[in-house]
Amino acid sequence: MILPPRPDLSTRLETEEWMDDFSITDARLARALRDLRRINRLLGGYRATDHVLDPILKRHDRLRLLDVGCGSGDHLLHLARRGERFGCTLDLIGIDANPVTVGHARAYLDRQLSPSLRARVRVEIGDARALPYDAGAVDLTHAALFLHHFHGPSAVQVLSEMQRVARHGLLVNDLHRHLLAYAGIWGLSRALGLAPMVQHDGPVSVRRGFWRAELHTLARAAQLPPASIRWHWAFRWTLSTLASNS
Repeated sequence: MILPPRPDLSTRLETEEWMDDFSITDARLARALRDLRRINRLLGGYRATDHVLDPILKRHDRLRLLDVGCGSGDHLLHLARRGERFGCTLDLIGIDANPVTVGHARAYLDRQLSPSLRARVRVEIGDARALPYDAGAVDLTHAALFLHHFHGPSAVQVLSEMQRVARHGLLVNDLHRHLLAYAGIWGLSRALGLAPMVQHDGPVSVRRGFWRAELHTLARAAQLPPASIRWHWAFRWTLSTLASNS
């Protein structure tokens, strides 16, 4: 296996991922969405979210959560089951701008969730930069591996919208731009024979990821309340405006 050249990680890469191309609607997308769910399981993609949300789920009987940029619905599935585990009824909304991806998410949740849990999850088409919900429409908002798709004012707008519609605050789970993360996903995606889209987009995603100072800058530009930024294995950040007593 020939390793790629060492990437320049001094600034965020603005090259688009293949998944940002909504004209790709065939089996290439379906396979990539499936493999991304696999990567999330292998690399602990849910643990960063759980670290922040578990204490909140334990304190509440019922919450309404909006998952922004929900993709294939894997976090919606995880959160629905996580809420049930802790005795918190979660009313979940997923939103994604790609209609084809929304269709995949609905079908995946139909297959994976019991009828009682599936009835509490809906997936809608919408733009994260202009969320189609009133201020305070949900208790909290969540976005996993989504913010890195945006740069500059667009990224600020996503954070502002997530905070606007959430009564208690937002939680972002995203990538740390680091050489080990880049090399790891480059090698793992090839060793496992993952979809070509994942082999391309995984390393690009890391190069579009964040350093701590960049997240602080975005949070300030979005005029968020005081935010907590924490590092999690493997090379994940969480940015949260959820108070400890939410």
